[in-house]
Amino acid sequence: MDERIVTRKATFDPVNEPVVLAVSDVPPVRTEALHISTTSATEFWDVTDVVRGVAKRSGVTHGQVVVYSPHTTTTVLINESETGFLNDFRRTIDGLVPANTYYEHDDHELRTENLQEDEFINGHAHVRQLLTGQPSVTVPIVDGEVLLGQWQRVLFAELDQARDRRVFIHAQGA
Repeated sequence: MDERIVTRKATFDPVNEPVVLAVSDVPPVRTEALHISTTSATEFWDVTDVVRGVAKRSGVTHGQVVVYSPHTTTTVLINESETGFLNDFRRTIDGLVPANTYYEHDDHELRTENLQEDEFINGHAHVRQLLTGQPSVTVPIVDGEVLLGQWQRVLFAELDQARDRRVFIHAQGA
């Protein structure tokens, strides 16, 4: 193999197994939590296989699976997991919403709401989340299969900084 050729991959795969939160047989419902430890901003995690696993374990034949992040500086989205595209996204979002500019959210002389003692300086991450996606996506399940397009993947994106995060996967239907 040519030493100049390096395998590139722009996403991380989850290393932990999801934790079961709730299960029901009639109607079939299953909720699992996936714990992710991100390592940097604009980091993508491909959770597609975990989503398919939860859908399969749920026993749902016809229904839907919801993938939800309870964090305001992350997003869940469906797109192609292709390294060039994701690197293009990183460069674009860094240009559109730079981390090193003034955000009123980070000005603790003005801000009085939702403050914590260990408050991060992360106004840029909140703006990035509103521009890039939502906290959840819903995908149909038909004949027991999660319906994604040929190149579509379910991606969890960290838009802030390295942190411990959770993603909830909830399958329901008949």
